[in-house]
Amino acid sequence: MIERMRRLNPLLIAIIVLLCGATAGALFGERSIPDEETALMLRASRVVNILVEWLPEERDPADIVYGGIAGMLEVLDPHSNYLEPRSFQRMRSRQEGSFFGVGIIISRRNAKITVIAPMAGTPAAAKGLRTGDVISAVEDQLTEDMSLDDVVELVRGPEGTTVQLTIDRPGLKESFDVDITRTRIPQNTVRYAFITRPEVGYIRLSEFSSSSVREVHEAIDLLKAQGMKSLIFDVRTNPGGSLDAAIGVSDAFLREDDLIVTTRGRTPESHTTLSAPGRSESFEGPLVILVNEGSASASEIVAGAVQDHDRGLVVGEVTWGKGLVQTVYTVRDTGLALTTARYYTPSGRSIQRDYESFIDYITHRNGTTDDDGSAPIYATDAGRTVLGGGGITPDVSVAGRRLSENLARLYGNSAFFRFGVELLQDLPEEEKAQVARDFTVDEQVLDRFWDWVRAEEVLQPSAVELLRESPQDVADVELGIRIEVLNAGLGLEAGFRAALDMDEQFIVTLEHLDDAEDFWLTWKAANGDS
Repeated sequence: MIERMRRLNPLLIAIIVLLCGATAGALFGERSIPDEETALMLRASRVVNILVEWLPEERDPADIVYGGIAGMLEVLDPHSNYLEPRSFQRMRSRQEGSFFGVGIIISRRNAKITVIAPMAGTPAAAKGLRTGDVISAVEDQLTEDMSLDDVVELVRGPEGTTVQLTIDRPGLKESFDVDITRTRIPQNTVRYAFITRPEVGYIRLSEFSSSSVREVHEAIDLLKAQGMKSLIFDVRTNPGGSLDAAIGVSDAFLREDDLIVTTRGRTPESHTTLSAPGRSESFEGPLVILVNEGSASASEIVAGAVQDHDRGLVVGEVTWGKGLVQTVYTVRDTGLALTTARYYTPSGRSIQRDYESFIDYITHRNGTTDDDGSAPIYATDAGRTVLGGGGITPDVSVAGRRLSENLARLYGNSAFFRFGVELLQDLPEEEKAQVARDFTVDEQVLDRFWDWVRAEEVLQPSAVELLRESPQDVADVELGIRIEVLNAGLGLEAGFRAALDMDEQFIVTLEHLDDAEDFWLTWKAANGDS
């Protein structure tokens, strides 16, 4: 027994040396590792060896080590994490802002890998892929039991190579194969940029990557050329991303040398002060930042800087409260995202919410409130009161409306998407755009939808009747159908615009543009502009 415990599997030795040694080198540089730390590493390797030798079922040593590292990081905070090779590569691809693929947005709909939309100007669009097409196989590998990430990985590949997709198209009895040559596909983070009302521009930023600063400035220039005077900058459900991108985006709204964010941690190296570099012309005009509880990290840095400098109005919900700085250390082909500091807004507010209760943290039940007057109070440049305690509390609070349970089930079963595709599937391609443009959801369409929901067993008949009895649910159903018909016939932006026009948070934002103009005029005067 003693002999068995001392014997180390050669593969296991390699894994432990790779992870423990490389991680230690990445974290501690050239310094010598104290004897007590070496003893701890050897103890960890002995535990892994015992697990490999004595578990009742054989396990891959790499799985045990990766799982052990993940468990080790759980005792630190909610955001330190270990990125296995595939996850690390996906993160790097997102940060780089492009990848090699065919140019389709896909999702799992009705348990099938489905094309949500082909991207304009990409090989997929040139080959005629359509919204609603089901990818049943990639290179003859059936996708039915694959995860979405596995399918994405198969579709992507080296530039110039070819991938074969097997397509099941609604309305066609037989599937068919399409050979598509991979090319560089930009991952645009500015998903939408358009004039939404006379002289009012709208920009939706989905995340912060290496291309975001360029994309935001290009979008602002485009909208200014179209007559934009005021801007609504939407970072709802934006999880954040690159700190450099957050600084560059903030620079689009602030003056040179305006403080954007500070970081403070345990070591002197983690203490930084980051200000607007003034590298490009900033947007001059009324500004509203639209946020919700899904706005996190870099989104909160931008919103906090704009609010603390009284540069614009923040509208929506209290943001997520993710203010921990992750430094990513490369460990061979993996990554260690380690929390090394915290973010603080210009007024000194910590962005990070309390995470003592992990359940409350992930369910967002401990967001900043001032119901009992306990939230820390800070002051903006102009002396306005803003709340600390985690997250960014908006100047104008507007809760997002919650869907009814039965409506949520319709969305969960992709009912509107499937029905919208079905409505247009028999039309020639050249007619779809005009039909979608003129489409209205009348009683005949609604009756057809209710029949379809029953026939597809998406909802029980009693649930359908409950929906029909609620005016709000019926209005939401009409909107859901209209959006998906516009998506299928005219593209995702058309559907998004229709949804935005019925978005309560967006509507309130429009109502407060005059307040944003007051902020702008006061800010100009404070900065010596006439």
